[in-house]
Amino acid sequence: MDSGLSEQKQFEIEHLEIQLQQQRGMLWLLGEIMKEAVNISSFRQLMAILTDMLMGVMGVTTCYLWIAQERDYKVYFRSVELQNDFRAIKVMEIPSALRDLKGSYTFEKEEIVSPLIDCINVPLSRLAVPLKNFNDNSIFGALVLEHEEPNFFTDNTIAFFETLTVFISINAQNSRLLQSVSKESQTDPLTGAYNRRHLQKALDKVYHAKSVMTVAVIDTDNFKQVNDILGHLKGDTVLKAISQLAKGSVKEYGGEVVRYGGDEFVILIPVPIEEAIHILEEFRQAVYYIQLTYDVDIPVTVTLGVCTYPDMADDPHQAVRAADNALIRGKIKGKNRVVLAVDEDIVKSRIGK
Repeated sequence: MDSGLSEQKQFEIEHLEIQLQQQRGMLWLLGEIMKEAVNISSFRQLMAILTDMLMGVMGVTTCYLWIAQERDYKVYFRSVELQNDFRAIKVMEIPSALRDLKGSYTFEKEEIVSPLIDCINVPLSRLAVPLKNFNDNSIFGALVLEHEEPNFFTDNTIAFFETLTVFISINAQNSRLLQSVSKESQTDPLTGAYNRRHLQKALDKVYHAKSVMTVAVIDTDNFKQVNDILGHLKGDTVLKAISQLAKGSVKEYGGEVVRYGGDEFVILIPVPIEEAIHILEEFRQAVYYIQLTYDVDIPVTVTLGVCTYPDMADDPHQAVRAADNALIRGKIKGKNRVVLAVDEDIVKSRIGK
């Protein structure tokens, strides 16, 4: 009996020592993650390092992080089945197994019937820990760990991952805040379109990438009459409506809309001129049906000057100037039309550089 009791105590001591080593290792890992976070400039970089550490130190075979965005989810993940390659993808919805998480949940073997992402095999262990917004206690995502062995996750590891999600949640929220601040600094507050600061960055990016970009400079016809007769509030409403219509017209093509100043906008569409002309012509025709000035005889229309880089202009900035010159010709010709830049407009844009 004494011998058996001694063996039992020895077993318990060894078990406690293992747990203590695990806790020390997890504390060390948490410290290393926090130190790395200090020198990292993006949330994506942080997730790349974090998932790598979790795979290497904690021994999990797959690590996912679901983060809710405005209309979809961003998923960061790494798996031994993908040679530990770090990936980030967008998905339209979070898996149903994770949708109703209230707290940490260890899935029973019978509950793990399908992979969370098609390219990963079905594991034998799965732990999910929700990411919480500490301002309103809402859940905006989840950290999910998987392993190919059953019953892999212990109370110690679960407690560690719960602590880790607090750190991830704070960083995710800070990242969102920084993105929001950055977006606001490049957005026109009235129309929601980008501002000229963003335009400069966008044009420089196109130039360095040597990518195709069609530029349209837009002027709102009869806008002074709208302001004079209906007032500036109605004028602001017209500008907002044109901005929204323009953004909707080019969104599926990866286009952007910039408020250029006053009642002028710039549209950037990364497609060849032949395709862009059709898109811009449809937008021009649609503007007429903005139902804001039907009560008075003031038709709201737009005139567009168009140029493309690199086929017509030496650089994207020149394309904007040439499109602006084409716009002036369009206004002289009678407004409410799409006018393509010609050699004369290109030459003038070089002189005015």
